[in-house]
Amino acid sequence: KNLLSEQDKKIYKEIIMNSIGKTISEKIYAAEDWIRKMNALMQQSDTSSALRFHLDWKPVRAEQEDELDTTELVGLLHADPAALREEDMEKMVHHFQARIERAREEAEAQERDIESFQAAVQELLDYRQWFQFRLYYDQGEQIKRRELTDKGFFRFSGGEKAMAMYIPLFSAAYSRYLEAGPDAPYIITLDEAFAGVDERNIRDMFKLVEQLHFNYIMNSQAIWGDYDVVPSLNIYELLRPANASYVTVVPYHWDGRVRQTMLEEGAEDA
Repeated sequence: KNLLSEQDKKIYKEIIMNSIGKTISEKIYAAEDWIRKMNALMQQSDTSSALRFHLDWKPVRAEQEDELDTTELVGLLHADPAALREEDMEKMVHHFQARIERAREEAEAQERDIESFQAAVQELLDYRQWFQFRLYYDQGEQIKRRELTDKGFFRFSGGEKAMAMYIPLFSAAYSRYLEAGPDAPYIITLDEAFAGVDERNIRDMFKLVEQLHFNYIMNSQAIWGDYDVVPSLNIYELLRPANASYVTVVPYHWDGRVRQTMLEEGAEDA
């Protein structure tokens, strides 16, 4: 409850500017790079409906008068500490001091223990909470960039709704895999894959999956995956005769042109 002493201020500045602040700044740079990669991928996506997406990571505004807007705070964190003015350092110290003090007051008001207080402080320093994602879309010459709101989403056809969900997710997964080793498999799995999507748009989804070089496992009641955009695929059909106590597995292989059972292939080899 007392004002920070000059020595306390120096310690606080050292933590914010050279340890915690540096770590947060590096993570924000990495996230911004990740979003740029996602947007590059989504702009390259070539679907029959000409639907493309763009992601923005919008900084949120300050909640209280004694806090900085995220835009200003991030700008100060990105800056060289040696080049910052004393008043800018004071702003940052005051910002974090105010937020952490509120976390302490909240913990005391709810009679929570020190671990709860530490969790609250950790949440306040979580840079992901300083931003909000906004997804935008355009569709050829008909629709220029608009924010994808719930209202806009529900105007889409079934296939377009699927693309609005799958394209950002695939792009996000791929951009994170770019950080992996060169020999790492790019694995994704989908349960009830592309349910409610028409054949033309399912083909577009498989095309995107193949373009991103994913290794994938999907299950579905309907799709086979034997599209011209898929160069090779193993398919396993599960059959359960009426009232049987077992499930039979029938394996198929799609070679990009023909789907045939693996039993047929084995018979030809024999």
